Amino acid sequence: MDSKSVEELSCPVCCEIFKTPVFLSCSHSICKECLQQFWKTKKTQECPVCRRRSSNDHPPVNLVLKNLCDSFIKEGNLQICSLHSEKLKLFCLEDKQPGCLVCRDSEKHTNHTFRPISEVVPSYKEEFNTALTSLQDKLKHGEEMKEECDKTIKHIKSQAEHTERQIKEEFEKLHQFLRDEEEATITALREEEEQKKQRMKEKLEEMNTHISALSHTIRDMEEMMKDNDVSFLKVTNQSGFILCAENNLYRETH
Repeated sequence: MDSKSVEELSCPVCCEIFKTPVFLSCSHSICKECLQQFWKTKKTQECPVCRRRSSNDHPPVNLVLKNLCDSFIKEGNLQICSLHSEKLKLFCLEDKQPGCLVCRDSEKHTNHTFRPISEVVPSYKEEFNTALTSLQDKLKHGEEMKEECDKTIKHIKSQAEHTERQIKEEFEKLHQFLRDEEEATITALREEEEQKKQRMKEKLEEMNTHISALSHTIRDMEEMMKDNDVSFLKVTNQSGFILCAENNLYRETH
């Protein structure tokens, strides 16, 4: 794009490429910010170019011009000095900015050192490439560290799961042992209970037998007591009944 085209895309107030151009009734286009600042300073709504008064407090955006400027910027054609519409061939070492031949001779750059852009770019690219390589190395190191951390996390999780399984297995063995012991102890207790109950049953049967014998003896003695004295003495002396009754009573109480 030639210098004339750049000039057509530049604001007549700030001399820079339009950002948001607004369209005045006089057909001139001005940056919106430049126009607002101009009206604020002059305290009148007139065109900065032709001084014609604008009838619109909020002039519309010149969309066609805005799209042209946006396209111009996106295509990377801003290698033209926005101040002097000349090609940017030089680089100011003091301001760290590109400039044109007119910039070099302007008052703004008095006593400034300029170098051709083609000479400056290699050193800047080398410095940039060094920084880029350093960042790439850091990124690679960070990714490696992240990978190691991921592996460590997985190992910790796997180790914890393995330990948990071992703990559960050991406690299950312990629970099974306790269940077996409980069952064995209860079985032994029931066997002992049955043995004691059996002994007591046998003793109870023996006691019942003795009690029955004593009951019969007592009934017989009560019948004998009803006999007359002579009969009573004859029976007791002949049969040894009293001695037998005493022997039965002795065995029962012992």
